[in-house]
Amino acid sequence: MCPKTGLPDFGTLIVRYEPADRCLELKSLKLHLLEYRNLPIFQENVVNKVLDAVVQASNPVRAKVEGRFEARGGISTMIVAEYQR
Repeated sequence: MCPKTGLPDFGTLIVRYEPADRCLELKSLKLHLLEYRNLPIFQENVVNKVLDAVVQASNPVRAKVEGRFEARGGISTMIVAEYQR
């Protein structure tokens, strides 16, 4: 949800990572992402927080999270955050 207007944001998150010694469990990732459903947070922060959670949970060699969000005020956004060990 937009923290300014309270309106819902719609988008797609793409999570890519190269595991080192641990992999993410998909059900756990899904449940973690659901925590953001009604949270008033900016789109950029969502992408950064998801990347931080992936890095903390799996300690990957590299990770990338893309957020592709639908138009808000006529502007669509694509936000990318990357991590490299």
